[in-house]
Amino acid sequence: MMNLTYGRCRRGCSIHHTSHHKQHIFSMKSFHETRGRLIAVYYTFIEGTVDRMVARGFTPNAITLASLGVSILSALCYAFGLIFPGGLFLLLSGILDTMDGAVARRSGQSSRFGALLDSTLDRVAEFFVFFGLLVYYLGTWIFFAALLAMMGSIMVSYVKARGESLGSIRIVGLMQRPERLLVLAAGSLLNTPLKIVCSGSPDCILSASIVLLALLTNVTVIHRLMACKKDFETKG
Repeated sequence: MMNLTYGRCRRGCSIHHTSHHKQHIFSMKSFHETRGRLIAVYYTFIEGTVDRMVARGFTPNAITLASLGVSILSALCYAFGLIFPGGLFLLLSGILDTMDGAVARRSGQSSRFGALLDSTLDRVAEFFVFFGLLVYYLGTWIFFAALLAMMGSIMVSYVKARGESLGSIRIVGLMQRPERLLVLAAGSLLNTPLKIVCSGSPDCILSASIVLLALLTNVTVIHRLMACKKDFETKG
């Protein structure tokens, strides 16, 4: 009798686990499909600007370097406590970062070196932005949250690149570069108008966005590692 009951529990638990797993896969699939649609809408929206940049002779690499320069301006603003301008520059750098690839495709200038340069300078830009935040938060506990967010952000990209080089085919996780940039930019831009809700901590909105990044980027790293592990095991 005990064995039969245990067997029913095992089967029931297995069915429940399988159902939960399928729901998780479905929710992640829905997220990525929605994300893809939003990106398509965004690129349709900037199509005219991209055409004008191509017509005026802007090169993809020049736009990539401009994006890095704007990121450095954002970092300087953060370091000196200019949170709102820092958020604006961060948002602008993100927009420029999407345009270099679009200009490359539209003008027929796509190249492997351009893709490598873009990925490399993206990491450099993230480092500068987080360095600015680390300077601003030096001596507070948010300094350590910013450090974890910086580590997580860089490792999200590293695990993806290294996994793909070893044969992994899945790109999973919530905190890809656009999401990371939007969370930090939103926290920066809302920080000033929403100071009234946290009078005891004037930078609570920005601080909350950094803590959120620290948590979700590192969860994404673990998620990607597990996805790579499954890919490798499937391929043998």
